[in-house]
Amino acid sequence: MEKGTSLDNKRLPAFTARRLTQTTFLIVEWDDVFNEHPFIYAKLVSSAETILIMDTGCGGATHNPEIGLKSLREFIETVDVPDNNGKPLNEGGKMKYIVVESHCHYDHILGVEPFATDSPVLGSSHSPSFVSPENFPTNSECNAQGLRTPIYELTLVPHLHEITSLSGLSMGLTVLHTPGHTPDELALWDADEKMLYTGDTLYEDDPIIFPTGGSLPVWFSTIDQLIELVKTQPDSENVMINCGHATALRPALEVLRTCRKFMENVVSGKEPLKRRYLRRGTWCVEFKEDKGRFSLICPERLVLEAKGEVVA
Repeated sequence: MEKGTSLDNKRLPAFTARRLTQTTFLIVEWDDVFNEHPFIYAKLVSSAETILIMDTGCGGATHNPEIGLKSLREFIETVDVPDNNGKPLNEGGKMKYIVVESHCHYDHILGVEPFATDSPVLGSSHSPSFVSPENFPTNSECNAQGLRTPIYELTLVPHLHEITSLSGLSMGLTVLHTPGHTPDELALWDADEKMLYTGDTLYEDDPIIFPTGGSLPVWFSTIDQLIELVKTQPDSENVMINCGHATALRPALEVLRTCRKFMENVVSGKEPLKRRYLRRGTWCVEFKEDKGRFSLICPERLVLEAKGEVVA
C-alpha cells in the first residue's frame, strides 16, 4: 500500500490525504480516468462535530485495476491517514458533513451523492440559472463527457455567507463569490488560519481551462478582489492559497499577482499563441509560458472579448 494510506483489506484507495493546517487536510484523487487529479479539502471542526468538504472529485472513476476503494466518503470514514495520527479523518462517520461546491464542473461534483443523502451541499447564488436543473447537465460538462449528471439538492448561498454547522456553530469559513472561470465559481476564506481556497479560478503548472460560460473581464475583477482581501491582512505574506488542481499551500499574493500578469500578457498580445484548434464546434486557443508556471486554454471568443474586439 503506497500513496500515504493503508487498508487492512489491501484495497488501494483512489485518494490520498495530507495535513495542511491544524484543522484542514488536502485530499487528492490521484489516478482518475479524466486525468484531472482534483484537489479536495476537508476541514475538521471538532467543536461543531462537523467536517466541511470542499468539492468531491471525480467519484473514483479510474482505469487502474489496483484501485478498489473509489468512494470519497468511504475513504474519509475508513482509511487511516498518517498525518491524522494514523486514523481516518472521520472514523466511523461520527462527525456530520457540510459539502461546499467550488463550481459545478463534473470533476468537482461526481462524488457528491453519498454525502447529499444526509448532508447539505452549498453552492454560489451568483447565477442561479447557471446551476438550474435544466442547465446543470450542460454547464457541469457531464453531457459533454457522456456522464450521468449527479442528482442532489444544491443550497445556494450569498457572497460573504458565514458557514455554520447544523447546530449553528461556526465552521470558521466565509463564502466569496468569485465568478470568471464559471458564473458559479466560489472561494472559501479561513481568516483564523489565513487560508484561501479558490477552486478553479487559478492554479499553477496545469492549464487553466475556461468553459464557454467563462469571462476574462469578470475573472480579472475577481482576482483584483482576492488580491485586495489578502493585502488587507496584517500578515498578508503568510496567507496561503489552495486551488482546485495542482496548487496548495502556496503564498497567495505571489500566485495571484503572477497569474494576473500572465493573463494580462495574453490579452495584450505579449504572450504568444501556442495553438488554435476546433473543439466541439468552437475555436479554442492555448497560451503557455515557456519557462513559467501558468497556461490557459479557453474559447477564442473569451480572449477577443477581453480585448474589446467584436466577436461574430
